[in-house]
Amino acid sequence: MPREVKSGNCYILQPSARAEDFRREQFDPDYWRQQPGFAAIDGGRGGSCQIEIDGRKAILRRYLRGGFIGNIFNDRYLWLGKTLARPWLEWGILERAREADLPVPEPLAACICRYGLSYRAALITAYVDDTETLTDRLARARLKLGSWQRLGGLIRRLHAAGIRHADLNSDNVLIDSRNRFYLIDFDKARLMKQLDDWQWRPLYRLQRSIVKRNQLRHLHYAEDDWQALMDGYQA
Repeated sequence: MPREVKSGNCYILQPSARAEDFRREQFDPDYWRQQPGFAAIDGGRGGSCQIEIDGRKAILRRYLRGGFIGNIFNDRYLWLGKTLARPWLEWGILERAREADLPVPEPLAACICRYGLSYRAALITAYVDDTETLTDRLARARLKLGSWQRLGGLIRRLHAAGIRHADLNSDNVLIDSRNRFYLIDFDKARLMKQLDDWQWRPLYRLQRSIVKRNQLRHLHYAEDDWQALMDGYQA
């Protein structure tokens, strides 16, 4: 179980077994910029970086808004209480997924800093080593149909655990050198009571993302690949 630490106007969530408390400055990329292991991460909205903490690689991700509202409130969210803050919710989703033995990153620390009716937030998760995005893999080589089937089976297990990924796209699916898959970025994910028609939307979102990236990058991807994924999902 995680434990909570308060630092000024900030609340920090961390594993109960960790001896040293995290500090609020450790959730700012500038804190890590001159330290060993720091690396900026391209893609997304620019809020992520790789760091090294407690002798292991980790990913620090600040919560940033997209779209029009992101131009006004780039990193601010409406304060509705700690338990409804985005990193607190994402931590719970990750713990649920790990309890179901799903390949997702381990949450290491989360932070929310309140400013009146708004807050800023960040999350630190363990780095998934020896991986690349599904997009990057498909840009280099085609996957075997068996791998697509296993990805479909993984997504089915995610849904069977009652987890609805809010942004299931080919950049949020990682694959390692042994063709094992991992799922990342569970911001805005939801826990569902049972399987229903909801599970098709994340699948269609993933399909659209692959088609879109295929148009931009000419991926090694064909309709048979998606059919194999759906076969694995429905097996």
